[in-house]
Amino acid sequence: MLDPYLIPNTDILQNRLGITDKSLLEKAESDITYLKLLDIDAWLENKTLTYETFLAVRNYIFGDLYEWAVKIRTIPIYKEEVVLGGISLNYGDVSSIQSQAELIIDELNQIEWFEISVEDIIPLFVDLIARLWFIHPFREGNTRTVIRFAGLFANAKGFPLNSKLLRDNASYVRNSLVLYCVQEAPEKKHFIKIMTDAIKDF
Repeated sequence: MLDPYLIPNTDILQNRLGITDKSLLEKAESDITYLKLLDIDAWLENKTLTYETFLAVRNYIFGDLYEWAVKIRTIPIYKEEVVLGGISLNYGDVSSIQSQAELIIDELNQIEWFEISVEDIIPLFVDLIARLWFIHPFREGNTRTVIRFAGLFANAKGFPLNSKLLRDNASYVRNSLVLYCVQEAPEKKHFIKIMTDAIKDF
């Protein structure tokens, strides 16, 4: 299938910087998104955490790099997951990405987080965030977008996440999400553990 997000005849994402070297683009993306992730709390202050805010978070992180950053992906996505021996998860169907994401974010907002204990918060929150990630709404950068939205949401609801812990262990976080979302035989303990540490060690 033709990938409309790539520069024609390459495996390099179309980008606002005009970069045509994959390693240079990866470095630019890493540098730019790192800085954006550090100051996003001030940018988000007093915003309601809705689906529209989720898209705005995404655009804030990646918009300087990609014109299509805020748009829901329009093609199926296949990622060879190392922890699954090169097999891909069955990520969200293109036709229902928005409705699924809206539903999950609505569920997040319907829970009275201030009225329940941390022990009850953790499994509820972890599962909803993993479900949002599993949709994989965007062509690239889903883990950074979803985990940062999770941090902003948790902070607003009174159980701050240790974002540095999650950022410093980004590969582990992503791999643990993959294992959590294996439909046939999920291994949920890894993502639950690091999210528990991020909440309790803040």
